[in-house]
Amino acid sequence: MTHDQTLHIAALGAVCALAGLALLIGLGGAAYVAICRARDTYTDRRARRAARAQAAAIEDTVTRALDAACCETWWVSLGAAHDPACPHQHQQHQER
Repeated sequence: MTHDQTLHIAALGAVCALAGLALLIGLGGAAYVAICRARDTYTDRRARRAARAQAAAIEDTVTRALDAACCETWWVSLGAAHDPACPHQHQQHQER
């Protein structure tokens, strides 16, 4: 084998090694991106689930507060009068 043939084979081997390395890096990069996207999807799902739970808790709190609130007449009269059927009108008279 001549010196030129040896250099050509070595160069061909180096090119093949670099191509293989580039392929491995590309596949590794694709795998890394896939893992990151899966993790982000999982994190987004957890965040959406937490946001829905928080919204439900706020809605429950508001619903309870409105259920415990007085009648419309009381709100409109700035707390001076109640509807005849309002269950809170007796409490107001007892506090006076």
